[in-house]
Amino acid sequence: MPRRKQLTFHIQDLRCAGHIIEELSKLPQLANFDMNSIELTIKENRPAPKIIKKDIDMLIDRLQRGFSANKHTVTQLNGCYLITNVHLAKWMKTTQASVNKWIKDGLIKPSKKSFTNLEFFDIDEVIDQLRKQKQ
Repeated sequence: MPRRKQLTFHIQDLRCAGHIIEELSKLPQLANFDMNSIELTIKENRPAPKIIKKDIDMLIDRLQRGFSANKHTVTQLNGCYLITNVHLAKWMKTTQASVNKWIKDGLIKPSKKSFTNLEFFDIDEVIDQLRKQKQ
Protein backbone atom coordinates (compact mmCIF):
# COMPACT_ATOMS: atom_id res chain seq x y z
CA MET A 1 0.00 0.00 0.00
CA PRO A 2 1.49 3.37 -0.92
CA ARG A 3 2.24 5.89 1.74
CA ARG A 4 -0.33 8.54 2.46
CA LYS A 5 0.50 12.00 1.17
CA GLN A 6 1.05 14.62 3.79
CA LEU A 7 1.15 18.38 3.73
CA THR A 8 3.07 20.55 6.18
CA PHE A 9 2.27 24.18 6.98
CA HIS A 10 4.22 26.63 9.10
CA ILE A 11 1.92 27.94 11.77
CA GLN A 12 3.07 31.52 11.08
CA ASP A 13 1.31 31.29 7.67
CA LEU A 14 -2.08 30.88 9.34
CA ARG A 15 -4.30 33.71 10.57
CA CYS A 16 -4.97 31.89 13.84
CA ALA A 17 -1.23 31.52 14.67
CA GLY A 18 -1.42 34.01 17.53
CA HIS A 19 -4.22 32.12 19.26
CA ILE A 20 -2.50 28.75 18.86
CA ILE A 21 0.85 30.05 20.13
CA GLU A 22 -0.85 31.76 23.06
CA GLU A 23 -2.68 28.56 24.00
CA LEU A 24 0.39 26.33 23.64
CA SER A 25 2.55 28.77 25.61
CA LYS A 26 0.37 28.13 28.66
CA LEU A 27 1.36 24.44 28.74
CA PRO A 28 4.24 23.82 31.20
CA GLN A 29 5.73 20.95 29.18
CA LEU A 30 6.33 23.34 26.24
CA ALA A 31 8.17 26.00 28.26
CA ASN A 32 11.57 25.27 26.68
CA PHE A 33 10.30 25.06 23.09
CA ASP A 34 10.42 27.66 20.30
CA MET A 35 6.83 28.59 19.52
CA ASN A 36 7.79 30.19 16.18
CA SER A 37 8.93 26.83 14.79
CA ILE A 38 5.54 25.12 15.09
CA GLU A 39 4.45 23.17 12.02
CA LEU A 40 1.09 21.65 11.22
CA THR A 41 1.08 18.31 9.35
CA ILE A 42 -2.01 16.90 7.65
CA LYS A 43 -2.18 13.37 6.21
CA GLU A 44 -4.32 12.25 3.29
CA ASN A 45 -7.37 10.11 4.10
CA ARG A 46 -6.97 6.40 3.60
CA PRO A 47 -9.31 4.88 1.03
CA ALA A 48 -12.01 2.60 2.38
CA PRO A 49 -10.88 -1.03 2.42
CA LYS A 50 -12.37 -3.23 -0.28
CA ILE A 51 -11.86 -6.39 -2.26
CA ILE A 52 -11.48 -5.94 -6.02
CA LYS A 53 -14.89 -6.61 -7.61
CA LYS A 54 -13.58 -8.82 -10.40
CA ASP A 55 -11.98 -11.13 -7.81
CA ILE A 56 -15.09 -11.63 -5.69
CA ASP A 57 -16.78 -14.15 -8.01
CA MET A 58 -13.55 -16.13 -8.20
CA LEU A 59 -13.15 -16.08 -4.40
CA ILE A 60 -16.74 -17.25 -3.88
CA ASP A 61 -16.33 -20.05 -6.43
CA ARG A 62 -13.06 -21.21 -4.87
CA LEU A 63 -14.55 -21.05 -1.37
CA GLN A 64 -17.58 -23.15 -2.36
CA ARG A 65 -15.41 -25.73 -4.15
CA GLY A 66 -12.88 -25.90 -1.34
CA PHE A 67 -15.56 -26.32 1.30
CA SER A 68 -17.46 -29.01 -0.60
CA ALA A 69 -14.25 -30.95 -1.27
CA ASN A 70 -12.89 -30.67 2.29
CA LYS A 71 -15.87 -30.44 4.62
CA HIS A 72 -15.41 -34.06 5.70
CA THR A 73 -12.04 -33.05 7.25
CA VAL A 74 -13.41 -30.04 9.17
CA THR A 75 -14.35 -30.52 12.83
CA GLN A 76 -18.01 -30.05 13.74
CA LEU A 77 -19.50 -28.89 17.00
CA ASN A 78 -23.27 -29.05 17.51
CA GLY A 79 -23.74 -29.42 13.74
CA CYS A 80 -21.68 -26.32 12.92
CA TYR A 81 -18.42 -26.53 11.03
CA LEU A 82 -15.48 -24.97 12.88
CA ILE A 83 -13.95 -23.07 9.97
CA THR A 84 -11.02 -20.81 10.76
CA ASN A 85 -9.31 -18.07 8.78
CA VAL A 86 -6.67 -20.66 7.83
CA HIS A 87 -9.37 -22.76 6.13
CA LEU A 88 -10.73 -19.70 4.33
CA ALA A 89 -7.29 -18.71 3.04
CA LYS A 90 -6.53 -22.24 1.88
CA TRP A 91 -9.85 -22.71 0.11
CA MET A 92 -9.89 -19.26 -1.51
CA LYS A 93 -6.25 -19.82 -2.57
CA THR A 94 -5.10 -16.58 -1.01
CA THR A 95 -2.73 -15.77 1.82
CA GLN A 96 -3.67 -15.83 5.49
CA ALA A 97 -2.46 -12.25 5.70
CA SER A 98 -5.06 -11.19 3.12
CA VAL A 99 -7.85 -12.98 4.97
CA ASN A 100 -6.70 -11.50 8.29
CA LYS A 101 -6.66 -8.03 6.74
CA TRP A 102 -10.20 -8.52 5.42
CA ILE A 103 -11.28 -9.61 8.90
CA LYS A 104 -9.54 -6.63 10.55
CA ASP A 105 -11.11 -4.22 8.04
CA GLY A 106 -14.56 -5.73 8.68
CA LEU A 107 -15.06 -7.07 5.16
CA ILE A 108 -15.48 -10.60 6.54
CA LYS A 109 -16.92 -11.16 9.99
CA PRO A 110 -16.88 -14.29 12.16
CA SER A 111 -20.06 -16.22 12.70
CA LYS A 112 -22.38 -15.05 15.43
CA LYS A 113 -22.61 -18.70 16.49
CA SER A 114 -18.93 -18.72 17.52
CA PHE A 115 -18.13 -20.88 20.52
CA THR A 116 -15.92 -19.82 23.43
CA ASN A 117 -13.58 -16.95 22.58
CA LEU A 118 -12.41 -18.45 19.27
CA GLU A 119 -13.61 -17.02 15.98
CA PHE A 120 -15.17 -19.41 13.50
CA PHE A 121 -16.81 -18.70 10.18
CA ASP A 122 -19.99 -19.91 8.51
CA ILE A 123 -19.48 -20.47 4.79
CA ASP A 124 -22.89 -19.06 3.85
CA GLU A 125 -22.30 -15.91 5.92
CA VAL A 126 -18.87 -15.38 4.35
CA ILE A 127 -20.31 -15.81 0.85
CA ASP A 128 -23.06 -13.27 1.65
CA GLN A 129 -20.48 -10.83 3.00
CA LEU A 130 -18.36 -11.22 -0.14
CA ARG A 131 -21.42 -10.64 -2.34
CA LYS A 132 -22.19 -7.44 -0.40
CA GLN A 133 -18.68 -6.22 -1.25
CA LYS A 134 -19.51 -6.61 -4.94
CA GLN A 135 -22.46 -4.23 -4.76
